[in-house]
Amino acid sequence: MPDSENDIHAANEDELFQRAFDSLLGTEKKGYPSFVGGMMVASGNDYELTSPIDRSIIFGNFQMPEKGTVAAAVGAAGSAVGNWSSKTSQERTELFRDVLKRVRAQRYRLAACVMISTGMVMKDCLAEADRLAEVIGNAFDADFDKGSPSGVWGVVSGHNSPLASPAGFSSCAMMAGNTVVSVPSKDCPMPMFMFNSILSAAGLPVGVFNITVARGPESDRELVDDMTVRGLAASGSGERAEELIFLPVDDGLRFINEIKGMNPIMIYRPGDMKGAASSIVESAFRSSGQRIYSCSKVIVTNEERDKAVSAILDAAKTIKVGDPAEQGTTAGPLMNETELMRFEKYIEEAGSSVAFGGRRVKGPGLENGSYVMPAVVVGLTDDCELGSFDTGLPILTIVSAPNFDDAMEELMNTECGPSASIFSKDSNAVAKFKEYADAPRINVNKGTEDLLPAMDAEVRNFLA
Repeated sequence: MPDSENDIHAANEDELFQRAFDSLLGTEKKGYPSFVGGMMVASGNDYELTSPIDRSIIFGNFQMPEKGTVAAAVGAAGSAVGNWSSKTSQERTELFRDVLKRVRAQRYRLAACVMISTGMVMKDCLAEADRLAEVIGNAFDADFDKGSPSGVWGVVSGHNSPLASPAGFSSCAMMAGNTVVSVPSKDCPMPMFMFNSILSAAGLPVGVFNITVARGPESDRELVDDMTVRGLAASGSGERAEELIFLPVDDGLRFINEIKGMNPIMIYRPGDMKGAASSIVESAFRSSGQRIYSCSKVIVTNEERDKAVSAILDAAKTIKVGDPAEQGTTAGPLMNETELMRFEKYIEEAGSSVAFGGRRVKGPGLENGSYVMPAVVVGLTDDCELGSFDTGLPILTIVSAPNFDDAMEELMNTECGPSASIFSKDSNAVAKFKEYADAPRINVNKGTEDLLPAMDAEVRNFLA
């Protein structure tokens, strides 16, 4: 029996989440065409959406948009800019107060949708829904009257944060008087389509929010090449996200980048090596390393290498891979078979450097999903890209350097992405780390396990 208020709350939360999860699975399956200018736009090219938890679970029929659908969505958003931007910021805020109420009321349903769509564990799914509510609520304090709306914004997203990041940025853009074209990944579009239903129920005017799944990189190119689009918010990982960073764009296009990097963590004379290792393993492997802030690289000096590796391997032994809906699960499945093939390729390339994990996990209830034991890789050769490239997979690479200065050089040559962290009791080392680490978020004696997407500071990007 629960013996504290926290235990009772956790038990109730588990029950409420499970009810929402079961309800969503039991809902009659329907088709999801693109939503453009308030109209359902069908293509006739259906595909079934299956859950990474179990590929026998079919929870939606989506339609792959035809070429030109993104352009049509941009056109509809452009037509809606005038009327929407002419409303006062108070009018727009009032509408989003209703949106916020609906997001909070559907907290468990939204979180369950994230789990079914991505295989994230319950803690991260609830965090996605809560973070969206937080972003909308925080935006009420923004001074959107400081400038004028810029126009149409594109919001591109992947499975790393299928709700909080794209819906959060979309909400801020719309509250500032802009209109939005959302292009989520074809692998996990359901959370954003559910958010679209909330917007429609709240009475958002036609054309202010439009949504279509990505046909591939060409969908993103259609967005950035359209001179009507004045801004792009992008989040995620993998090839699509990498291509976005290097797409040639007009100088007038404003760009918000929440694309996953290695989120490196440095260990240098820590106060508690065991605690640092525990935080690192959770930062790296919770939800199978799918989160925007999942860590994929640890930098340590040669002097502390053996202690750090030993502590991290001990912490890794506590990982529980399995159905993300089950209590105590640390890591759920990879998104799909393609991600599994990538994982296996990198593990094969790492060879004898794999110190832990790296194998397929099978068992009752796991037969129809891509479940793997996360991998810890130590002592890579210089030509192996795992030490310099983020895979978006549950692979943690430990790199050692002769001394602190060399470790800092390794950090500065690392694709950090949105965060960088250090565990150290050396105040001079911490000061230097803060000065030179090239990342929006710097953490001291804390990993990335509690970092959430859609940075509040980015709200300023929607102020003209």
